[in-house]
Amino acid sequence: MRFPFRVRRPRLVAAGFVALVASGFAVYWFVFRSDPGDTQLNTFVHFRPPVPVVFTSRTEPLSFEAAAPDGEEFRYPGKRLWAAREGRLRLLTPRGTVHELTWGKTLPDGGTLIDVMSPSITLDGKAVLFAGRKDGDDHGHFRLYEVRIDGTELRPLTGGPDDSGADALPPMRFAADGSLLLADARRRTDYDDIDPVEIRAEPRQIMFASSRTPDLGRDHARRCTNLWLLHADGHKTPATANRNNDRWPWMMASGYVAFSLWSRNREVISADATEVRPFDPAVPSATQPTDAWLGAFLRISSSGHFGMLVKPPVPVWRPRSLGNGRIAFMTTTGDGSLTAVQAEPGLIAAAPSSAYGPLPRQQGTRLRRAPDRGADGRTLWTATPSPCPPACVLLSAAPLETGQSRPAPGAFGLYVASDDWPDQDSPPSAAEVKLQSLFDDPELVDAEPVAVYSRKVYAVPLGQPDVSRDTTIALANGRSYRGPVGAVFATGLYSAVMNDLPGQQTDTGEGPVFVPPPLNSIARLKVYAARRDRFDDAVKSRVPGTWELLLELPAKDAAGGPLPTDSPTVLAGFGADGKVVRWESSAIDSVGRRAAFYAFAGDHYSLTAPGRKHFCVGCHPGHSGMPRSNHRHAEPFGD
Repeated sequence: MRFPFRVRRPRLVAAGFVALVASGFAVYWFVFRSDPGDTQLNTFVHFRPPVPVVFTSRTEPLSFEAAAPDGEEFRYPGKRLWAAREGRLRLLTPRGTVHELTWGKTLPDGGTLIDVMSPSITLDGKAVLFAGRKDGDDHGHFRLYEVRIDGTELRPLTGGPDDSGADALPPMRFAADGSLLLADARRRTDYDDIDPVEIRAEPRQIMFASSRTPDLGRDHARRCTNLWLLHADGHKTPATANRNNDRWPWMMASGYVAFSLWSRNREVISADATEVRPFDPAVPSATQPTDAWLGAFLRISSSGHFGMLVKPPVPVWRPRSLGNGRIAFMTTTGDGSLTAVQAEPGLIAAAPSSAYGPLPRQQGTRLRRAPDRGADGRTLWTATPSPCPPACVLLSAAPLETGQSRPAPGAFGLYVASDDWPDQDSPPSAAEVKLQSLFDDPELVDAEPVAVYSRKVYAVPLGQPDVSRDTTIALANGRSYRGPVGAVFATGLYSAVMNDLPGQQTDTGEGPVFVPPPLNSIARLKVYAARRDRFDDAVKSRVPGTWELLLELPAKDAAGGPLPTDSPTVLAGFGADGKVVRWESSAIDSVGRRAAFYAFAGDHYSLTAPGRKHFCVGCHPGHSGMPRSNHRHAEPFGD
């Protein structure tokens, strides 16, 4: 077997291939050694990959789109999310053969899939999880599916007759003849399940993104997607509470799930810092609303842990941990083109909600870029990076022809490169990273490649189930809440445990840039509810969600205080003067600039799960994470 670059880490590589054979490669070999594959597709193979590669081929480049499409479309069948005219799930083997895994295959109910997206490989390396869409049934929405690597046992995972569907009435309201769709039909049809990834084998848990919780956001009309858990017994529970889009979860070896979080919170601190309220451009405010895609992490356990994985000044789409320990993701450059980059985990180079003015110039925040030109010198777009043994990165990439502003869909093909991207200002050449074209169907967008191998990940202890008795709480607005509750856990307001993360030093070497608030400066914590939109009104097609103060707790007594679980929340820390606490870092850059912060967790909406703890660890950017020593996410290629 030939490789396009010199292999590093020989012991890990050898162990990785042993594990690969033991956990599914043998199945692949015996099934496909005599199968010539699709003879026409085989002619599009340019290079043989080191391991089998599963990927999607679609008519439109919608797999690169992070945000849900805009537009309410209350009439049947509702707004379709990321749906291409046609999409196929395929397998490229190390023998250079290509096999259709879903196209023309019959499902247990007799239907067939016309579109697919977001594949991932199960932890044992033997099956593919993906999102699929049938024509006609399910009204054209995506559901989760699974198929064996050899193309057998294609079956649905969600959307069956026992699936209760959306957890509230979705915005699809009227049929084509103008009649109102019944509530049960709306719940069971108008949602999409995408981006599945197995995070635990025994008992099985699959995390996925879904629009099951209907919401169109604060001041736009995009379907929200949150992360959900599909449990072994088939029941489903939400894991995040964004009012915008959470996308692309990925189980890291460390036991943390990486994902993309669209920080589009529309709440700001008032000009006098006495309140947090929805943004009104006609009213002065101390902060501005956010609009950024961040790399976040989540740990599914009895205590839970949420924080920021990478916060660069560019969008973080589809983060994946590599064998070298860095985080690869796709992003966009200033001209709108797509490119793949690598970042050190824990990187802090942006503060979407809480920084007052620009951050100081920082050290150690440079991103390692993929080549921006192919071997022939043409401009190259790169997207959907993914780890591949022995020391590779799989990519989707497309050359840009003269006069084009973006590549034609059919130009996107599969590539492989070394994961050793240089740390320099300019992108490397294709030769420097041994970029090699693998496959290109000239009619379709070939993308989302994932390597087929078994993975070892830390099995996070499950702990106790999410069980909470209904509790009555007096809210700040004078009303009462009765229902399941969680507990606020405000024990780290002043701790400084991330001083060694990349981005914590200015360009003059001073640091840390991101510091906790002064000791005992936070007198009270305020928890706000960002209520979701409702679609159950008999007259109005959309009842916008409200913003309200839920609870006000003395900081010294906040630990253990019960929190409602019926709404996304935002936290802020107030001083004895009744204002949101503001402070500055002492680290100064070369132009005399220093960072300033507010105690306002305004770059994400939080989730309080029933019976679980809601962590408040400082209410400011750079503090919602973990120290460098805990960022051990390197993809274990069999070690």
